[in-house]
Amino acid sequence: MRLSTILGELFAVSKSGTDASESATERNDDSDGSVVVNECRDCGTTVSTGTTSCPTCEGEDIVSYSID
Repeated sequence: MRLSTILGELFAVSKSGTDASESATERNDDSDGSVVVNECRDCGTTVSTGTTSCPTCEGEDIVSYSID
C-alpha cells in the first residue's frame, strides 16, 4: 500500500471518528498521538516495524514516516 493511500485513509478515519487498524500503521504510545508508517522506498509497499527487507521487491531501503 502506498503512503498516499494510507494518508487518505488516515484523514478519512479522523473525520469519521473511527480507529485505523492496519498492522503496518502504528500509533505512537507517546502523548503526541503521532502515527508511524513504514514503507519500502523502492516499490512503496507498506511493511511492519522492524522489517529490514521488502517482502514484495526484496529491497532493503525501508523508511519510517511519523505523521502528526
